[in-house]
Amino acid sequence: MANVTACTRSGLKDWFLQRVSAIIIILYTIFAIVAVFCVSAHGNYHTWALIFHSTWVKIFTILAFVSLIAHAWIGMWTIFTDYIKCAWLSGVLQVAAIAGYFICFIWLICILF
Repeated sequence: MANVTACTRSGLKDWFLQRVSAIIIILYTIFAIVAVFCVSAHGNYHTWALIFHSTWVKIFTILAFVSLIAHAWIGMWTIFTDYIKCAWLSGVLQVAAIAGYFICFIWLICILF
């Protein structure tokens, strides 16, 4: 029986996706740290708004967040399927995680736009 909630339905592809998403998350973290240090001297709301008004920053932020969701989902799916033996509880937790990820993504879009 195939698991419909698996990310790529292949352990190797999930492993690769998790590594690529980790690299994107690291790059975004470096960007955020550099932004904090560059803005810290005269940082206010308007300075941060100007930074995040840029289209490439919005795209990079969305890409980093989608990478974070994919990375987290693969990890949580592994935990749910390996350690929670009760099928209905595992299903409920998977649906709750997906709903949480979706709500956070919608929230991010509302913040950026």
